[in-house]
Amino acid sequence: MKTAIIIGAGPGNGVEISKRFGKEGFQIVCAARTQDTLAAVVTELKEHGVEAVGVECDASRRTDIASLVEWTKEQYGQVDVLVYNASILYQSSVLDVSAEQITKEFEIDVLGALDAAQLVAPDMVERKDGAILITGGGAGIHAIKSLPGLSIGKAGVRQLTHMLHDTLKENNVYVGTVTIAGEVKRGTALDPANVAEAFYTLYSNRTDVEKVLSAE
Repeated sequence: MKTAIIIGAGPGNGVEISKRFGKEGFQIVCAARTQDTLAAVVTELKEHGVEAVGVECDASRRTDIASLVEWTKEQYGQVDVLVYNASILYQSSVLDVSAEQITKEFEIDVLGALDAAQLVAPDMVERKDGAILITGGGAGIHAIKSLPGLSIGKAGVRQLTHMLHDTLKENNVYVGTVTIAGEVKRGTALDPANVAEAFYTLYSNRTDVEKVLSAE
């Protein structure tokens, strides 16, 4: 059984991505900041017949991510797929937002993704197999003036994804991103289930580095 870690396994995209990979027989390791979130997500996954466990993890802390990866390897042998889905939203004007707020969001959007990739990549390179998938956002292409931290973070993580892809492809490690260009909302084109399907398609095809999902 292959194992997938979902960092940012919340009730929207996170749980649906977990279901999609779980449907294919993956053991799912859900990571989120609170036990309440994890308990709800793991319960829902098990109700859908998905093998899942929850591990507390603050994506802004490399030590937390390192512990998560090591625990997963100890329990299941290896990490076959890493999905980095962590992010936060904070509305402000670019003229008013503090450097501390931008830094906090950058740590989660970009540095957390970098930490996670650096921690799982060596084993994947050694095996010449594995995948790293990262949730992107349309704000990384067209900035949203009311979301300066997110816009800067998603621009950064988009470039990070492309660099990781170009660096790891020669070792048969796939890296890709789903860029969500709009508000994720159930019952729309940007339903979390559609986001999850886009992730699994990228993983299965292993050709395109980026898939842009639009509300239109």
